[in-house]
Amino acid sequence: MAVDVTAFTATAKAAFMEGKLAADSKPFPGQYDLFTTNMPSSTRVETHVYMSNLPRLREFKGYQAASRLTNKEYTVANKEYRIGPVSVRKTDLDDDQVGGYLRSIQALPDRGQKDIGHQILSHLANGTSNACFDGSNYFANSHTLGSGDNLDTYNASSNDGVTHYMIGLVIDNPAIKPVIFQDRESLSALQTDADTPQAAKLKEYEYWADCRFGLAYGFWWDGYHVTITDTPSVTECYTIVEQIINGFRSFTLPKGNDKDDSLYVHEGWNPDKSNFVLLCNLKLGQILSRALSISQYTASGGNVDNVYKDVATVIPTSALGA
Repeated sequence: MAVDVTAFTATAKAAFMEGKLAADSKPFPGQYDLFTTNMPSSTRVETHVYMSNLPRLREFKGYQAASRLTNKEYTVANKEYRIGPVSVRKTDLDDDQVGGYLRSIQALPDRGQKDIGHQILSHLANGTSNACFDGSNYFANSHTLGSGDNLDTYNASSNDGVTHYMIGLVIDNPAIKPVIFQDRESLSALQTDADTPQAAKLKEYEYWADCRFGLAYGFWWDGYHVTITDTPSVTECYTIVEQIINGFRSFTLPKGNDKDDSLYVHEGWNPDKSNFVLLCNLKLGQILSRALSISQYTASGGNVDNVYKDVATVIPTSALGA
């Protein structure tokens, strides 16, 4: 028995909404919530304002000139995205071959949520060439606000010719995390052209959903990028992790007053899984995960306790390569 396109569309919208409810019940956006701040957006372009640092405590020895607070504007545009369309042939409706179509349409919201996560990861990976709030690239050898080099390298000893990438993120700032997600329009209800003459002429109906969001960066001093030449061993992973941790602890904030001592932004930071994330390319994921999970490793002098056990949450991602 043939299925009327109007009846199919109603069933498809119900299946899509069921899939959307299931997708929305998961923490946003999955594991990426660890390092992503979700900000509602109400306009085409959002401007984030970063204030200069406050002056530090000093002994009072009479009146001193006030430190003028300045701001740095960071403009981020929202972009349009679409999941789909998927097309349904009229002949399949006529032959009641709709089961696979409905399952595909129901899966669109979950696919969309996962793709939003991949957009976030790709945005982070592109921080070597995308500017952050101070006008410099998010990962750069120097910055215009604050002082530090968060674009680093490491040469492993394997000489296998494979390049790997690792990104460290400090996620203990409750206000702004390393990635900002501007949520302008959440995933829409299911859209379709099924009631148009053009679709009837083509004997094919399309279904899709839209959303709109923007991606930005938080503070550069909460991110650290390492390009690794050749595949590192488990032991070399510890050297890289230590290099990242020491790099974070070297970053200083902009001074509120020229007379102030340098303020090391991560001076009191003690890394663990709750406040430290390590992202890496897929092939490095297993090596890094093992390095941070074992209690001891073998060195030239015998077994050594692993001081970096559970020091970070490891997230392998194709956004950093295979």
